[in-house]
Amino acid sequence: MELRRLSQFWVPTVAVTAAISLLTYLMRHKRTALPEKAQRERRSQRSPPRQASQLGVVESIWTCPGTSQAMERQGSVECVAGKGIVGDRYSTDVTRGRYSNTPEPGRQMTLIAAEGMELLADKYHLKIGPQNCRRNVVVRGLHPLSELVGRQFRLGDVRVFAHRVSVPCMYLEGLTKQKGLFEEFYCDAGLSCEILEGGALSEGASVELLPGQPDLGRCVVGRAWTLPALFVRPRERSAAERQQVLDLRQALEAEHSSATNTDKTSTLKKLRLFDQTHGRKNGAWDGGSPQY
Repeated sequence: MELRRLSQFWVPTVAVTAAISLLTYLMRHKRTALPEKAQRERRSQRSPPRQASQLGVVESIWTCPGTSQAMERQGSVECVAGKGIVGDRYSTDVTRGRYSNTPEPGRQMTLIAAEGMELLADKYHLKIGPQNCRRNVVVRGLHPLSELVGRQFRLGDVRVFAHRVSVPCMYLEGLTKQKGLFEEFYCDAGLSCEILEGGALSEGASVELLPGQPDLGRCVVGRAWTLPALFVRPRERSAAERQQVLDLRQALEAEHSSATNTDKTSTLKKLRLFDQTHGRKNGAWDGGSPQY
């Protein structure tokens, strides 16, 4: 599925407005699937047998002990409610992730759709692979994941709530040395989830969407992610949306300038992370596509 904009999935002040935006989005967008023959071949090669009641399946699980370290495949992991995956960098018992200084409940477990990575390879010849996507759980059968924002679902015995879609960082493009990956992957880069009920999670576990309507008023995100312009593909942002992003960067710079000496390390890190995430190299950046 080619998703142009994800601005419908930011968290507004009024939950009803968000719910209406979500329903409108779902009515107007259809999934674009791979040819049926290719789907059958990939299911037989990569996925465990699926039961009729399954919505999806966990294909692989990945954790990382610290910032910039390699992702490690795990056959099974222990998930702790309110904390994260045991041993992962974003677990609140570890806090060694790149964005651990701006915690969100949705960082406890991140998901990515296998179909999204396959479409990226088929359409743009950009290959990312689960070992490089920097997400914890690769699932099949839930694409596009953006439709799950505000919903609860189960992965095996683990119950989670989806707070927001994830967007990639320019770090990923540098890691894989594939120019253009940041832009093309921007609207299909995963889902940030909170663990509500913990337990063991293993490869091959079923994924089931729980009954109920999206509860976007429950979503909790970091301050920056309340900005809808950040959920628009950078090259497709309007002039007003680009200015919103520039204003956010200016606010971070003002925060750094007014910070006390003890806080300047933290505020400088926020600025550097912002620039790295969005590909800003200097003041000529217009708030849209990254600078190369």
